[in-house]
Amino acid sequence: MIQVSRALTRICWLIGSTIAWSVVYYLIVVRNVGALESFWAPWRLLAYLAFILAPAVTFMPIAQRLRLPLYDLEAIVGWSTLAFVLTFVNPQTQPTLPMLLALLVSMVIALATVLSLISYATGLRLFARRSQRYDFVRARREGYLGAMFVAGILLLSFLQVLALTNAALLGLIVLLLEIFLLSRGGQPQPPARVRDDPFELTNL
Repeated sequence: MIQVSRALTRICWLIGSTIAWSVVYYLIVVRNVGALESFWAPWRLLAYLAFILAPAVTFMPIAQRLRLPLYDLEAIVGWSTLAFVLTFVNPQTQPTLPMLLALLVSMVIALATVLSLISYATGLRLFARRSQRYDFVRARREGYLGAMFVAGILLLSFLQVLALTNAALLGLIVLLLEIFLLSRGGQPQPPARVRDDPFELTNL
């Protein structure tokens, strides 16, 4: 009975997330709400709501299941801000510094929420020590380092100075920094354990 309930919860989560992001895609691509000039246009108001609900529906159950403080808030702020900037900022205009910062910061946060989960799942399989396997602080740090690497590549491309050597050097700096932090890490406090594998979405 418990397994059936978990399976239904997982299905509902997948359906809800799919519908939420499908609405975001429809508003941005099909309806082209970015072309609407009025801030209070009904379709724009619906887009604001969808930009917040989509990451909330997707990441809040994960944060609750893994008991990750502020993770769901990070995801909502990052993804909603990134969607807003990509939708309503005219790419043909010369970007201002605040606009560029909003794009880069929101992109880093949004990418980090996904990369952190990937790093956490990888740690569950690779690390033998319990303190490292269930250390989401490590996973979150690696997620942000990976996200900053991607943002750095995009920034170099925007400045038209991107080259293979620059990208390789930036990647090497990120890699060496993470190796240094791992080597100096003590005994991290893992998040509260759940009954089964905490990363399995079947337990949501």
